Amino acid sequence: MEEIKKPVSPSTLILVGLLSVVLTCFWDVFIVFLPAVAFCTQNVSFLIPTPGVDLMGGPFVMFLLIMALMRIPFLRKNLTTANLVYLYVTALGVSYFASWQHPWTHDIGLVVTRTITPESYLRYVPAFAAAPREAADLLIAGAGSLGAIPWDVLFPGIIWRFLLVALFGGISMGFVGIFRRQWIDVERIPFPQVMLAHSCLVNVENSGKREWLQRKPFLIGILAGIVLAVPLSASTLFPWFPDIFGWRSATCGPGSWQIASDTPWNLGLAKHPPLYALLLLVPLHSLFSVVIYTAVLEILFFASYYGLGAYTGIAGTAFCGKNWCPPNTPYAGPPLYFGVISSGAMLGISVITVFLERNHIIGTIKSALGRRSEQEELEPTSYRTSWAIFVGSYILLMVFFMVTGFSPWLSFVLPLSGVMTWFAMVQIWGRIGFTHEPCYNFTPGVIRIFAWPNVVLPDVTSTDVALAPEMSRSWIGWGYSWGGILLHGCSLV
Repeated sequence: MEEIKKPVSPSTLILVGLLSVVLTCFWDVFIVFLPAVAFCTQNVSFLIPTPGVDLMGGPFVMFLLIMALMRIPFLRKNLTTANLVYLYVTALGVSYFASWQHPWTHDIGLVVTRTITPESYLRYVPAFAAAPREAADLLIAGAGSLGAIPWDVLFPGIIWRFLLVALFGGISMGFVGIFRRQWIDVERIPFPQVMLAHSCLVNVENSGKREWLQRKPFLIGILAGIVLAVPLSASTLFPWFPDIFGWRSATCGPGSWQIASDTPWNLGLAKHPPLYALLLLVPLHSLFSVVIYTAVLEILFFASYYGLGAYTGIAGTAFCGKNWCPPNTPYAGPPLYFGVISSGAMLGISVITVFLERNHIIGTIKSALGRRSEQEELEPTSYRTSWAIFVGSYILLMVFFMVTGFSPWLSFVLPLSGVMTWFAMVQIWGRIGFTHEPCYNFTPGVIRIFAWPNVVLPDVTSTDVALAPEMSRSWIGWGYSWGGILLHGCSLV
């Protein structure tokens, strides 16, 4: 593929915006009308629904469509490398918000929360964050038509959610400009998922050409994907279809094979074949580390169970709950508290990464405050601009949170927790192609360290306490809003 250096034109931005609206509407409608049994196998949002992988399917559906359109001479002429990249980025961005996971299973809870949450709690939550009771009731019951939806009531909430994402998007843009050279050109972090997308882009661009060197393996890969996907999808939709993957039995969550036992054994096997193909792109030393430390955790777990008599009730717990259902699990209870260890480990990664990158960070600050260096001339954005975008967006996001009702201190802590979370996550995601879910173990811990270091369950007497858990769970610590912007921003430049 040719390198793209020219700036994005206003007309291109307008077309990208229009395409985003169309794709978002299409995928949202598609997902809403899926039967519940098909959420993990036909939603297309995630090609690998295993938690932490989040390989978005929208761009790859776009690739298949483009390959068909390439047969039309007029369209092929206009499907240049730059336009293919714009289409990929647009489909990728849409995938994070028009998906099964977000907003359908998370943010919708805040929209309709006034139907079930006590007013003593919601008095600290502004109406633009949680819709009024009448509007929430109407959304649950069904308005009957688009015109009957109370858009005037819901519109402030739409703007609020847009700004919540867009302002952290500005932080991410500045962040990416600061670290692009260090992580892409110097350290050469592999970003396995982007390697996969790049390979597809190259093949799509060359499809139909004589010099299409990877024609055979690429087409065989598509055929293999279809052969593997059809039995998985058909077994969930049609009761008469042979259950080749064993999906209709012993399946936990979005596709983990349960290994039921009366022992403390708590690890399953993913039933999604593409996961194992993705792992082939991961550096061997990284895979080795994953295996070794998983073994260490399991050895500690079994030693606590058989040697110390801990977690004695776990043998009677359903397989899916042996990892995290409190209180009698190694993630939530003594003596191991793996959840706390995970928080500390992620915090350590964030801190040590800053320490290791200190020379680069100081160098970019000096360039931003002084004269642009010769090396910086090769960057798409100057460090002065990147730091200005980063700091300016951070301040605007603080103002946004204060207008929402948060205290000045927590308005500073919430963006900081997002930066620390995804600063650490990009190190993991960029090397092995997946992360864990920081909304459980890392982000809440960061917020507590700065806001409530000595309080386990603070009383709900302010917007800080009322809304911070929602921010930690659905926005800051979940990959599809803040995290998706930063992860893919770091890998696409």
